[in-house]
Amino acid sequence: MVRIKAAALTALALVGGQAVAQTASVWSVKAGYNHFFPQVKSGDITGVPGGKVDVGDAGGPFVSAAYMFTDNVSAELGFGVPPRLDIEGRGTIQQAGKIADAKLLSPILIFQYRFRRPAAGFRPYVGLGATYTKYISVTTTPNLSALTKTVTTATIDNAWGAVAQIGATYNLNKHWFVDPSIVPTRVGTTARLSTGQSVDVKVDPLLVNLAVGYRF
Repeated sequence: MVRIKAAALTALALVGGQAVAQTASVWSVKAGYNHFFPQVKSGDITGVPGGKVDVGDAGGPFVSAAYMFTDNVSAELGFGVPPRLDIEGRGTIQQAGKIADAKLLSPILIFQYRFRRPAAGFRPYVGLGATYTKYISVTTTPNLSALTKTVTTATIDNAWGAVAQIGATYNLNKHWFVDPSIVPTRVGTTARLSTGQSVDVKVDPLLVNLAVGYRF
């Protein structure tokens, strides 16, 4: 009987600890790996009928911080190490191969709703938010200059985008947790060449990530 009571008290203490860790006014941080899978729809490069572009996938580490406004509603702000994305020719210029690359800086702010009770060890969630994409270190290749028949550089417009999220938190204890999520993103941009040509591109990446987090 004493052992049963002790076990019950221990279980209640653990549940209570988890409830505190997942309720309103709690901060958490997490770090992990994020992979960027573009779902590209490209227009034609001006003056090049059928000349399109594609963007390769890439990944890297990321960190984020989240705050619980209520037992179910939270907000999360995430930043990643800018991945370097390869840009390749498609359509009538597919033979050109890689024509440029660029690093992408894309912080994301998401408001989330978490299901189940605060004390649950497993809590799925959904989210909606926004991202601002900034392309840095845009570098063109000799293949592009060969296409345009002159030394050509490029810039890529920064843009706002909309994001959704579906994920889950698995609590290892009252502080540590594992958190995978999938983040479909809708964002477009325009790449501009020094020759005066441009191409409109819907990048629309699917972000897939896995992280380990800590609650305070």
